[in-house]
Amino acid sequence: MGATNCPETPRQRMIGMMYLVLTAMLALNVSKEILEAFVTVSDTVERTNKNFEEKIGSTYELFADAAKNTPEKAQVPYEKAEKIREKSNELVAYLKDVKDELFFAVDNIPLEVVKANGLSLKDLSAKDNISKVVRYFFNPNEKKTKGEEMVEKFVEYKNQLVEIVDDTAFTKDNAILASGLQTDSTYKRDNVTLSWIKYNFEGSVAAAAFTLLNKTIGEIRNMEYETVNHLFSSIDAKSYKFSNVEAKVIPNSRIVFSGDRYEADIIVAAFDNRQNPTVYWASGRDAVDENNLSPLQSVEGNEGVVHLQIPTNAVGDQKFAGVIKLKDPSGADIFYHFNSSYMVTKPSAAVAAEKMNVFYAGIPNPVVIAAPVASERLKIDWGGATASSTGGGKYDVSVPSSLVGKEITINVSAEIEKGRPTQKLGSTPFRVKAVPEPNIFVGGNISSGKHAKDAILANAFVSARMGADFNYELKWTILSYKVTFVKNGIEEAPITVNAAPFTDQVRSKIQSASSGTIVEFSEIKIQSIAGQRPISRPIVIRIR
Repeated sequence: MGATNCPETPRQRMIGMMYLVLTAMLALNVSKEILEAFVTVSDTVERTNKNFEEKIGSTYELFADAAKNTPEKAQVPYEKAEKIREKSNELVAYLKDVKDELFFAVDNIPLEVVKANGLSLKDLSAKDNISKVVRYFFNPNEKKTKGEEMVEKFVEYKNQLVEIVDDTAFTKDNAILASGLQTDSTYKRDNVTLSWIKYNFEGSVAAAAFTLLNKTIGEIRNMEYETVNHLFSSIDAKSYKFSNVEAKVIPNSRIVFSGDRYEADIIVAAFDNRQNPTVYWASGRDAVDENNLSPLQSVEGNEGVVHLQIPTNAVGDQKFAGVIKLKDPSGADIFYHFNSSYMVTKPSAAVAAEKMNVFYAGIPNPVVIAAPVASERLKIDWGGATASSTGGGKYDVSVPSSLVGKEITINVSAEIEKGRPTQKLGSTPFRVKAVPEPNIFVGGNISSGKHAKDAILANAFVSARMGADFNYELKWTILSYKVTFVKNGIEEAPITVNAAPFTDQVRSKIQSASSGTIVEFSEIKIQSIAGQRPISRPIVIRIR
């Protein structure tokens, strides 16, 4: 660019303008994924809020029924709950108006059009706009800014909850009220102390502001739900209440032979997932004595349900009985008796993958083969794979990569009696797939997006981890990767790292990087027993 005593030529001005346009385009390309991620999160939060509203509606219906059936106990709490509903709906409606007004402020679409068409974040054009968001929430020309107005309404709402409930067990210090709308907290950003409203909305892009408003609506609904539940529980503190009701199928037998018929009772079962009950039981009995629990086996439950496992040895009809122990609202033990029966029969030949009906090439795939004959009599055709026994009818099956995309079939046969031909017992097909690409992170869980330097440097390494739906134990080693810094739109020469931890050079550059600097981790190479592979997706981090 030219100085004062050396004016720019038209060519220089043109080059300068092109550079600015290119810089803007690069920034747009980098932030597009993040902006779309905000849309996804915001839509998810909106759906969750809608589902929560339906859940709260069910509670109000139960409250109305209780007020109708037992007005002497439920009428006053129900009237309080209706006031909670009114105040909560008013505040949620106010925040929805804030979202509509913000949409108008950012995209300049008439407010009546925004409301009439139900426009949301996915319809917003300037999702990355910051200046209009700041102007909307912090307009200095207004006597009271929109941000200050919001905070006042949140404080007023929480005070209203306390006043309406009017219960010493429900105060401003209650965990229910501490769960959201904490506008009196302070936050740190770059060693500067900020209020709640400034921390969340000053310098935020429009997409982030919309997402936070939806999250705040969810906090209001959560506080409404917990408060109404508190009122509902006060109707009769000594009445035993169940938190869940489900349909249950109770079969006469879980084993049905060909030509017979399946029979079952279908009932509605209620349970309380806020308790951890205990079951005392014994095999071979029709009933047990709750006053003599010492000879019985015990099993601890979790969230209202006890998972009972009974080892089976002898074949034929089996029975068991027991009691489940709970606590009533006064703290006293209460027992419910049960008994049932089942049939044990020898299984026919079966082949079952312990993980799924898929084999992954290059790694051991655990498989169980069960048959009514000794394992040494089994003859197994692995369909082109190889297997090694791990004992007890279990095998690790290895499939070569040449079979990826194909299907193999495991055939099981056995010599039932010596001198007689082998008998085919069963077969099972399996699809062969390549091991999917793992997820790549900085540290243990940092992915693309905005992150503080301290968070990045506290996890100064790159890691690879299979997704939650991949059920095999498969560990990956980071072989190498490149780190590229982009400052003010200028891309620096990449730094090659030949291990998982950051080099001192990378640490130093992150430590000195200014806000908005882009750090890209690319050309990542990893290795496991499944072999080496490059990772196609880079991690792109913008310093917060």
